[in-house]
Amino acid sequence: MRRLTLCVVALLATFSQTMMAATQSSFYQRHDNEQAVLNEALGNARQASTLVAVVLGAQWCHDSRALADFMQSPALATPLAEFEMVTIDVGFLENKKSLIAQLDYPAYFATPTLLLVDPATQQVVNRASLIRWQNAHNESADALASYLQHALQQWQQQQTPVPPTTAIAAFENAQADELYRHYAKLGKLLALENEGEAVPTLNDKWRQVKTYRMQLQQDIIDMHNKGETGDNLPTYAPISW
Repeated sequence: MRRLTLCVVALLATFSQTMMAATQSSFYQRHDNEQAVLNEALGNARQASTLVAVVLGAQWCHDSRALADFMQSPALATPLAEFEMVTIDVGFLENKKSLIAQLDYPAYFATPTLLLVDPATQQVVNRASLIRWQNAHNESADALASYLQHALQQWQQQQTPVPPTTAIAAFENAQADELYRHYAKLGKLLALENEGEAVPTLNDKWRQVKTYRMQLQQDIIDMHNKGETGDNLPTYAPISW
């Protein structure tokens, strides 16, 4: 009897994991024309006078899976009804610069990335706080519901961001190109690991890129808060691979 019970538990666990993977897989979408999907959402949001939620994530990322679970929970049904939403599967760190550049946002610095966008100005309104959802496994569906409701209320009170200065935009674009170059290398290693191959150097390389991308993201947030790049542009330790 004990052996049978263990088999049933294992079967249920496998079934649960399969269902969860199917649910999460259906959340982050692959689009034939991502630009057209984003433009349609922006147009719909302008007509509805609401924000667009652009969510970039990956199936291999546990924080992306956590955010996907939150988004599909009953607690989010009412808040999300107030938004136009676009979900993007970034695969193994694909280059999405051409997609999100029109939002004056240079790169996704982590998976997941939750961008709330004013459809009229096409500016990201939650730039300073979106870091929180890059660690979604530490959060909850209720916390996300409150976050979205608060962001929408702020936007409705016309608390819209100022577009970046030319100097900030130039810095962002140059660093985004550098970051995507590292993503291209790291993504290949992630894909190999996902296929079951041993990649003993992956963790060290991941940490180096993470140190760079997280500091870069914070530096850019600080620049936007100040409205200038400052006298000395940030510099970063070279990545050794």
